[in-house]
Parts: sequence; C-alpha cells; structure tokens
Amino acid sequence: MSLKELTRMGLSQIVVGAGVARLSRKLYPKNGATILYGHRVTDDYEGCLQGLRPAWLAEQLDYLSRHYHFLPLSTLLDCYERHQSVPPNSVVITFDDGFRDNFTNAYPILQQYRVPASVFLATGCVSSGDLPWPQQVGYLFQKTKVDRVCHITTKDISVPLESPRDRNAARTIVRKVLGHMPRVERERNITELSGLLQVDIPRDRMLTWDQVKTMQNGGIEFGAHSVSHPWMALLSPEEARWEMEASLHDMQHRCGMTRPPFVFPAGSFTLDLVKMAISVGFRCVFQSHHSVRVNQIGVNDQFSLSRIGLPNAPGVILEAELDGPFHALRGLYRSFTTVR
Repeated sequence: MSLKELTRMGLSQIVVGAGVARLSRKLYPKNGATILYGHRVTDDYEGCLQGLRPAWLAEQLDYLSRHYHFLPLSTLLDCYERHQSVPPNSVVITFDDGFRDNFTNAYPILQQYRVPASVFLATGCVSSGDLPWPQQVGYLFQKTKVDRVCHITTKDISVPLESPRDRNAARTIVRKVLGHMPRVERERNITELSGLLQVDIPRDRMLTWDQVKTMQNGGIEFGAHSVSHPWMALLSPEEARWEMEASLHDMQHRCGMTRPPFVFPAGSFTLDLVKMAISVGFRCVFQSHHSVRVNQIGVNDQFSLSRIGLPNAPGVILEAELDGPFHALRGLYRSFTTVR
C-alpha cells in the first residue's frame, strides 16, 4: 500500500472503530437511494483500469446488507415515475462496461448477498469481444516490449517506451488524441498501434450475450453504455445519436428492454446530450454531481441521477466513506479553496 492508502485505511478504521459511522447512521439516516458503481471485479490493473478485489466486494456488500436495503434500479425508477418517495437508506449497485469478470467473479457474490445489481453494457464490445478502447490502449502500453513508437497519435514524434513512466506518459498522450477521433478512425489507429507495439489485444475479457442472458435470468438488470464507449461530449451530434440509438436497439433486441437506462461513458456528457438521450427513449440518465449523494424525489429526477464510485478497497473504507465525515470535510475544503 502507498502512504496515501495506508493513511486512508487508518483513518477509516478509526472512524468505524470509534463508533462515528454507527452514530452517523443513527442521527443522519439517508432519505433516499445511494447509487454505487464499479467496473472490473478482479485483483489486477489490466488495461490500466484497476479491478475491485472480489473479497473486498464481498466485504462491501456484507456491510451494506447489514445497514442498508438493496433496491433494484428499476424499482427506483418506478418511484420517480409514480412520484412516490424513494425508500430511505436504500442502495442501488451498478457496474459499467460489461467486463466478463462481472459474471465470473461478481455475479456469485451478488447472488450470495441477494443483490439486484445493474450492469451497463458497451454493446459493441459485448458483441465483438473487444475491450473498451481506453482499456485497449492501456493494454497495449502495459504489454509492449518495443523501446520507442512513432505514430500519428504521438503527433508523429518518436516517444520512448523504456520505463513504466515512459509508457504511461505515452499512453496518456495517445489516449487524449484517440478520444477526439470518430469511432472508425479511432479503431483504425488502435489496430495500427497494435502492430507497431507488437501486442495482440485479448478478445475474451467482455461478457457474452449468453452470459448476459444468464445473469438477467438470475435477477441482474442491464442498461446501455453506448456502443463503442466514446467520450460523448467530444462527438458530433450525429455520432452521439448513432451511439445512443444503436445501443438502444441492441438492448431491445438482445435483452428485451423497451426503454433501458443509460449511462454516459466516462461521465462525458453535456446537457444537450442528456436531452438527446431522453428523446431517443432511454428510461433514465445519470449525471453524477459531487453535491448529490442521495437520490430522492425533489432532489433530482430520473434523468439526473447521481452515483458514487465503489472504492477499490476493503469494506471498512466504504463504510467510512458513506457514513463517516470524509465527504463533509471534502466539501468544506472545496468551499474554502473556491473562496480563496
């Protein structure tokens, strides 16, 4: 563990062990639903996306099952649509992208704790087996053995790749350039980079549609997360609408969902894109905001839902985060720095 992680763990253990979290739950119950999200559920950093250790997910769900009520996302949306109060101290669990470890690692744990989670699928990745493009780029630069690379995505400059620091710096540059490209151009450039870096990108890391169906039959809900996982705020209106409409069609055809929920990849959105998602026909849209941690009628609506990330850490850290003083302290710090 890094010094920062050790400090966070120590403070969390103090907050929970001293009874601060327990007292907070008693004095300040949450009047609505807290929505939590994760991505990969595995103990590695493949593709430069850290996974949540399965044992830690189990600890987190154990804590939540003792102090909160799990709520299906569809039930939360029913509350908004019927203008009924959202049950207090409720929690909605979600995962983004559609990684296969959601089936192999997370699904058995979700079943053990009877958690009705939702998984948001980058539908093109599920159909093709391709990793979301940011993880493709991460995998390439993690696994390459070449010393340098020169490509349009490095602005035609030969950049060194000899050390982990070099490779991470190059990955950051390439990722930024690719993020501004249209889908077809981005895919072509990633194929070129795969050849230059002499790395084959795996195609067995995403859910299959058969696995989606198995999870759906077991009570897991699904939503759309675009087709190709673009940074949608950077797309043309025509490209953005295609990503939405095509992923909506995939969910309707593959999962039998007339109006699935929608999550913007990487939280990249504009208010115009939110309006577009509503007009396309999605049942809800997420617009995560630091100031909104509990979703409730009168606080937001189903087209401005807010989520909190599941920490890649033991359950005690999630307990301290949700029930401890850390969020309030961060808010005070942000207010202080803004005033200054």
